Amino acid sequence: MKRRFVLSLFAIMMAATITACGSSTTGTTKTTSATAVATSSSDSSEIYKVLTIKEDWEAAATITFADSDVSIDGSGAENKDGVIYITEGGAYTLTGTSSDAAIVIDTEENVKLILDNVDLTSTNGPVIYGKQVKNLYVELAAGTTNSLCDSSTYATDSATGEEIGKGVISCEDDLIILGDGTLNITANHKHGIVSDDKLYVEAGNINITSTGTDGIHANDLVCIDGGTLQITAASDIIESEDILVITGGTITGSSDDEGIESKNAVYINGGTIDISVKDDGINAATYLEINDGTVNVTCTSGDALDSNGNYDGCIVINGGTVYAVGGNSPEGGIDADNANAIINGGEVIAIGDVNSPISEDSAQVTVVYGSFNKGETIEIKDSDGNVVFSTTPEVSGNTMIISSANITTGNDYTIYANGTEALSFTADTTVVEAGGQANGMGGMGGQGGMGGQGGQRMGNGERPEGLDGEMPEEFNGQRPEGERPQMDDDAKGQFNQNSIELDDLDDLDEIEDL
Repeated sequence: MKRRFVLSLFAIMMAATITACGSSTTGTTKTTSATAVATSSSDSSEIYKVLTIKEDWEAAATITFADSDVSIDGSGAENKDGVIYITEGGAYTLTGTSSDAAIVIDTEENVKLILDNVDLTSTNGPVIYGKQVKNLYVELAAGTTNSLCDSSTYATDSATGEEIGKGVISCEDDLIILGDGTLNITANHKHGIVSDDKLYVEAGNINITSTGTDGIHANDLVCIDGGTLQITAASDIIESEDILVITGGTITGSSDDEGIESKNAVYINGGTIDISVKDDGINAATYLEINDGTVNVTCTSGDALDSNGNYDGCIVINGGTVYAVGGNSPEGGIDADNANAIINGGEVIAIGDVNSPISEDSAQVTVVYGSFNKGETIEIKDSDGNVVFSTTPEVSGNTMIISSANITTGNDYTIYANGTEALSFTADTTVVEAGGQANGMGGMGGQGGMGGQGGQRMGNGERPEGLDGEMPEEFNGQRPEGERPQMDDDAKGQFNQNSIELDDLDDLDEIEDL
């Protein structure tokens, strides 16, 4: 496996859009660019590497599956007792149908599997297993429909006793999904698509049903750049053990657990997310940042947007359209543990019995509205009677966080519930309490009447060691350009964020092309 992408906790805390992967096309090479942050650790500086999609492939073999036999036309692959072993680099086209299929990739070179109307079921583990490969590409041929299904139990390694593989498509190294076809995955044991390193989804119509654990899972990085993903999962819809970045595509799905989860930080820079889950909708262990895109999250018993960072600014919304519905008390639409969230832009609606306070250092006005009922139309009009904001909540609640660029400081507004005037306010501060409080104390709202007492949200994760809401003294670099999260007086000071644009590869000797 390649070296892991390491990002220091304190760099994550204060980073401006520090991790992003997006797509651009130049000639025949498609590149995903990234803005990276070097760590503040004294021993090394790891850089999030740019993804360059390999396109100069040499055709190796066509593998045709059938229940009676498997035929191989070409070189680099062989059939060993019904298991197809790929031991040389190149592009392999897979076609046909089999109820007992398994492909194992074992080479130091790059391999691309082109799925061309395959329907494969494994009886002993993953359908596709990247045991060893430089980078594994899975391309969905345009106009094709491909189906993969694993077994409910997996074979184990005789030497280690560990299960061989962790999902229907399982790779020990970097995994890239692309192409314009359709992929249907049924995961009966663990994950749908999983990588022990980095996992990129660039394109494709991907449908995953996982009755085991996660729909998509990776240990180092999950980056969704495009594609249409429909995922139903027993556990998380998408999970990364490290950084999780979404820059494009459409993600819809449901889960009996959490939706989109990172054990580190989540960055949403574009795309469309529409998920309904039981527990937390979008959960980050340290930091959650939304810069663009459309985000619709509904939770039945968890927080819609949740960061366990527990410091002011561990949730930052800089843009996009956000509709976040949390569960009943003590859950909410926005949960930054015992800290303030920051809203600098976009249109934000966060509903729940309890919401974290919004920082006065936010760049955009936030209105904290009180109790409301399911299905009633909430409108905000300016002094001229123009509607500057409107929503119809899907649930009743005690607190609604409203933030919009149409609501500006120094102006007067009136809130209406189902056409009846509820209250008026002047946006004389960045955060306006208009019948509600974001610390869980519901106040007088519209037709919903008096909101109940939600209580202070105490968080549901552990605080990182040494993280006490203040920046360390040694963190004395300069702030990045642009509007970023503001710290309180005790925590103010400059910090070190060495941000490097990776579009120019000539000056970055450390970057390893995938």
